[in-house]
Amino acid sequence: MLEKVNEDLEGNYIYVTPYLSEIDRVIERTQHRFKQPYNTGSGKLTNFHKLLASGECIVTTHALFLTATAETVQLIHEGDYTLILDEAIDIFQEYNEVVKSLDNKAITKEDVRWLRQEGYIAVSDNYHVEWSGAIVDGFHYSEVERLAKSGNLRCIDDTLYWEYPVEVFTAFKHIYILTYLFEGSMLAAYMNVYGLPYTKCSAERTEDDKFQLCPYDDCEERKSALASLINIYSGNLNRIGSKPNAFSVSWLKGRSAEQIRVIQNAMRNYKMLVKAPTDSVMWTTTKQHNIYKKLEKTKGFKYIRQLTAEERRLPDEKKRKLQCFVSCTARATNDYSERTTLIYLLNRYLPPEIEKYFSRRGSPIDEECFAISELLQWIWRSAIRNEQKINLYIPSYRMRRLLFRWLGLDEALYHPRTKKVLEKALL
Repeated sequence: MLEKVNEDLEGNYIYVTPYLSEIDRVIERTQHRFKQPYNTGSGKLTNFHKLLASGECIVTTHALFLTATAETVQLIHEGDYTLILDEAIDIFQEYNEVVKSLDNKAITKEDVRWLRQEGYIAVSDNYHVEWSGAIVDGFHYSEVERLAKSGNLRCIDDTLYWEYPVEVFTAFKHIYILTYLFEGSMLAAYMNVYGLPYTKCSAERTEDDKFQLCPYDDCEERKSALASLINIYSGNLNRIGSKPNAFSVSWLKGRSAEQIRVIQNAMRNYKMLVKAPTDSVMWTTTKQHNIYKKLEKTKGFKYIRQLTAEERRLPDEKKRKLQCFVSCTARATNDYSERTTLIYLLNRYLPPEIEKYFSRRGSPIDEECFAISELLQWIWRSAIRNEQKINLYIPSYRMRRLLFRWLGLDEALYHPRTKKVLEKALL
């Protein structure tokens, strides 16, 4: 897409990427045509608006793009902008995540029930929240009031969610979303809910070594080539994931200290089995319930090497590429493209509230498509993106089955051979 931008010198573009580290790459590949917003004293969003008003091409992060306001929408529309969105954004977030930077604004389900009982908010059959209470100065729930009045607050099972304003998308002249298995994303369901049509395309290499868009082709030949690069482990270490829900967030939350040690042992044993140096390892699990923190204590799974005193003082964003842990939601980054030993300790499911919301709105998300999409995105952060072979350990029976099916391989999955081993498998 950057080639398209370089060829269209008259067009106005906004390029949105998940990571700050990718911004420099975009600027360099477009001969410094793109500008990035800076905090010059009144916040990055204010500077973003100044760049929009000046008709500049802009590159920014998902995080800043998600703070768009009515003023942003107006400026995008007036500037006749085209959006290039590198990976789908989180258009649906828990309220407490949205307000976590604000002091004392988090709320509980009990708070939500009280707001409903006292008549401050009303919730429609489609989960939309309307503010129906009086205005109170210094009100503890002022942020609930603000978001409800903006029309972007939802309530599902007494939990509040913020939904990205659809007006931001409709303000653009054209939108390109760079991702894979889009139909398994929340953004696809969201676009269906709001009647935003889209066309799936593929990218093909041209004779002059550039890329161009072409009709969508879920190429089986390409999958076969990828399958030859992935050595998927099948053996006794998979016994810990034989239960259908093994490695789901709720399953991981219920693990005892002893059962966590079993998982840690499996991590170490697999690393030794494939004779993997520490700097080749990337692994993931959920960050919820401190699971990631517990597993990170496994020797040889925190950093790719011993850090210098200077490196230990680096901010988290800079230190991220030195970690063995790679977030399961990692997108659009080349930081881990030398990693060849992968351990995926997760069984991806949509949060039940999200599934309920989009189903009620008439746009259910395919759980299996969502799961395999998330897994493939994570695998693609590794050396396989450079057509190098990788070793992959996925103890979850369900996730391994989905990967085998997507690759078109026989499901040579691990099954415990005895009752005793099966009992161990069910932890």
